[in-house]
Amino acid sequence: MSLDDDAREELHQLSVEHRLRVPRVLDGAQGPRITLDGTEVLNFSSNDYLSLTGDRRLARAAASSCEEDGSGAGASRLIVGNHRRHLAAESAIAEWLRCGGVRLFNSGYAANVGVLTTIAGRDDVVFSDELNHASIIDGCRLSRARVVVFGHRDTASLERMLAEHRGRRRIVVSETLFSMDGDVADVEALAALCRRHDAVLMLDEAHAIGVWGPEGRGIGAGASVVPDLLVGTCGKALGTFGAFVATTTAVAELLWNRARSFVFSTGLPPMTAAALTAAVEIVRSTEGDERRRNLAARATQLRSAVPGLGGVPTSAIAPLIVGDDREVMSLSTRLLEQHFFVQGIRPPTVPSGTARLRISLSSGHHSNEISRLASAVNDVMLCFT
Repeated sequence: MSLDDDAREELHQLSVEHRLRVPRVLDGAQGPRITLDGTEVLNFSSNDYLSLTGDRRLARAAASSCEEDGSGAGASRLIVGNHRRHLAAESAIAEWLRCGGVRLFNSGYAANVGVLTTIAGRDDVVFSDELNHASIIDGCRLSRARVVVFGHRDTASLERMLAEHRGRRRIVVSETLFSMDGDVADVEALAALCRRHDAVLMLDEAHAIGVWGPEGRGIGAGASVVPDLLVGTCGKALGTFGAFVATTTAVAELLWNRARSFVFSTGLPPMTAAALTAAVEIVRSTEGDERRRNLAARATQLRSAVPGLGGVPTSAIAPLIVGDDREVMSLSTRLLEQHFFVQGIRPPTVPSGTARLRISLSSGHHSNEISRLASAVNDVMLCFT
């Protein structure tokens, strides 16, 4: 069979299993209300938690930079792509997060892979939460370190494993706010275990940065935990694109020299870095506090109106476990017919048998929109049961 024939067969099998992904098309800016496939809908599938993606101030910062600096970096930052806009964004994030050094990456995936392959090797052991993101899993694999997977948020399991497994360097890595479950790691317990067992702590704050903690500095900051490495994304609450690693000055310098996903990639466009700097300023301000309060209120409101939603009460991520792949996509379609876009999530993104509606809220959703969504979800779930 040819490659094309193989691809057609594999796509057919995905369709039979109700796991074929068919992309939809967005017109205009991302936000709580969007035009999807030509129809206006309420958007409950985005990671734009603070409703900054369509903010005109970020767009103006990007446009001004594009006019002055051009549309791209033109090269790896190690060659001639290291623009002053990158340095300003890294400095703004370092000041915000109160750390010694920050390194920008082109995506959260690149950041996790770059960090793990830099700090871990054949003689090391990485301890990874079983529900960590695919980018962490792939970073662990590519590092060639021994990987020990501990039960989800199971610090007792982790402690036993730390006592059993030795290595040149030991690294504990966990998301803080888990992207598909909306639950939160016990970062204080993780930090205590790392101190007790002389291990490195790496926290992926992708879905928490900007949203949780003082000034939106994350779940770690809210618990007064300072990890050795904090990974954050710019394309979620910060409304732009890319990712960063916040750490010490020396480790940031090491990433500059050793992180292959950084070294061998063209730098982020300067205009993206300019928009990011503007986003950090908003997130740190009293306006940022107000957006966080609105988001938490909407999350609490939704959970009070829809039984069975997962995640902690104020989490913007509110999963509703359905189980069956076909049924979850049927429910997603029924909601879309009522102009609510709630994406159905299926394996391999989540474990088999746990397909779910992943409801994702933003600070820009109105209270009456949450009420309407809750009624629609309850109605379709009643039909399902």
